This record gives sequence, structure tokens and C-alpha cells, in this order.
Amino acid sequence: MTLAQALRRENNNADFLRLIAACAVIWGHAYGLTGSSIQEPVSRMLGFDYSGSLAVKFFFFLSGLLVMNSWINNPSAIRFVCARAFRILPALVLSAAVCLLVLGPFLTELPPRAYFANSWIYWHIIAKPTVGYVLPGALQHNPYTAANGVLWTIPYELTMYALLLGAGLCGLLRQRAVASAALVVIMALFIAQPETVTALGFQYTHEAGLLPAFFAAGALLALHKDQIRINGGLVVGLVLIAWLLKDGPAFRYCFYAAFLMMALWAMTLAPVRRIHLGGDYSYGVYLYGWPVQQALVALFPTLGLAANQWLSITIALIIAAVSWHLIERRCIRLGHRVPDRIVALLSSAIKVRDFEKV
Repeated sequence: MTLAQALRRENNNADFLRLIAACAVIWGHAYGLTGSSIQEPVSRMLGFDYSGSLAVKFFFFLSGLLVMNSWINNPSAIRFVCARAFRILPALVLSAAVCLLVLGPFLTELPPRAYFANSWIYWHIIAKPTVGYVLPGALQHNPYTAANGVLWTIPYELTMYALLLGAGLCGLLRQRAVASAALVVIMALFIAQPETVTALGFQYTHEAGLLPAFFAAGALLALHKDQIRINGGLVVGLVLIAWLLKDGPAFRYCFYAAFLMMALWAMTLAPVRRIHLGGDYSYGVYLYGWPVQQALVALFPTLGLAANQWLSITIALIIAAVSWHLIERRCIRLGHRVPDRIVALLSSAIKVRDFEKV
């Protein structure tokens, strides 16, 4: 099928692939968070990446694909902003509140009065939910003291959304040739010089510097969704090319291409489409995975690597399901209704103004 057909809701199960990716983040982080001496298997096999990082790259690729496709289908700035804001921010603020007001007091070595005397935590929940933090008096004996080490990716993604919105408002996305050329340049630039990410106001790390390239790759595919076909032949061809180049420097990027297209193809397969999750739990799993892992390490220092992985995934899934059904799903629905109300209010205001002129 074409990519345009694959992007139709009934023709894919992106929720399941995102959930696998979120679980992979937990799986990969466990090696460092538990202080394990075992090398992460994907890192040992590839030598240049590991499971958690691959999952984040997949998130950015899929996000670029879906968000660009959303803009193409409905180029409304109000709907674009509301859809993104109501999907990301409520669950993010809630997770910060849970970590700072529930998990922190439970794990801290400070008396409750001393813990809650740190007035910055209340402002942080509301104003800085995307910024990493350390729980006062807690996790001090863990290999890592950060309460939630995945938050750094969210400002990157929000920036990608804002840049795409800006390009759309400027009319650049209406010229497919111009937009395609720009996205190819972005991909090449951030792959060759990932330190360019500092121009966006971010601190440079090599893997973080690559993320805009993966977002741009997804957006580029969305622009050409009617011409691209997603099938097993494409995947086999990319895997073959990657294998033939496995001993050279080009292997890394051929591997990424094969990996991402394999994931896209997998989510269109009939057995995968039949898997019913009951909701999109991936975001909740992603937000709560690290805090759960940290809590397990603090409470059960002798807990093994595998136990941390499986328990963390299970607990994060439960919390994510609660977050989805109580908060996220309702906020997404609200995000779909708010633009209509804004448009109605603006229309009423214009009519009143015109009436007053008469």
C-alpha cells in the first residue's frame, strides 16, 4: 500500500509501535540506572546505538511523519497548536506533580516539613515541567540522581512542532519541491554536523543533535506519501543494502533507514492491526518509566537488572493506563473541540465589530 493509505487510522497500529518504543526506552535505561556491568545487547551488536536511543529516534521520525501529515490534511494553525498542546502538556504537568508531590515525599530522607519547604517544586510543576529536576533528599544513593531523565527530549520535539508550524504559516509547505529540498538540507546538516542543534538553543550531545534529522525524515516522507509504497520488498531491499555495507561508515545510516521503514511496515501488518490496546499508553509509559525505575533502585538496591526492567514496564503501563483514561483521552477530546469554540468566538467578535462600524 502507499504511505498515504498506511497513514489512515484503520490501516495501521501506530499506538502499538509507540508502546513498544516506550518500553524499549525503559529496557535500555535499566542498564545504567541499576549500575549493571552487563552491556546493553543492541549496543553490543551495533556499536553505535542502543535500544533506548533507537526508540527515541523512532519517536521523532514517526512524529515528523504524523504531524506533517496532519498539517497537510488540515493546515489550521489553531487546530495544530491545540492538538499538540492538549496531547502533550496535561500529562506532562501531571507526571511532574506525581513525581514531586507524591514520589518525592515517599522516597526522601528529609522530614516532610523540610521537603515541602522547597517552594521551587510548586512553581516547577506549572512553569517548568519539561526541565529535569532532582527530588530533595531522594535518590541520593542511586547511580543517577535525576528524577526523570527523559524530559530533555520534550523541548526538542516541541521545537520541531513550532518550526513546522512556522514553515506552514509562511506558506513554505505549499511548495512541495521547496519544502522537500529544505528537509533534505536539514537532514544532511544535522547528520553531518549534529552540533548545529546549539543554534536552536539546546546543549549539544551527539545523539540529541541527530533528532532534528529524524523528524525531518518523517516530514519528508509525509510530503511524498502518495508516491511512497510501504511493503516487505522495500524493507528487504533496505536490510540487504545495510548488510552489504555493514563494514563501512555508511552502515549506520543505512541501518537507520532499514529500521525505520521496517517499523512503518510492521504497524500496517494485519496481525499487528488486530492488537487492541484500549488507548495510546506510550506517552504515559515514557513519562513514568524512569521515575518508576529510580524508585525501584532506591527501595530495592539488590533488585536485579531483569527484575527492574519487567517490574518497571509493568508498573509504568498501569500508571499510563490510568493517566490515559482519566486525563489524556479527555484532554485530547477537549483539544479537538477548543478550536471550534475559538473560531466561533472570533467570528462573533468580527460580526460585532462590523455591526458597530455600521
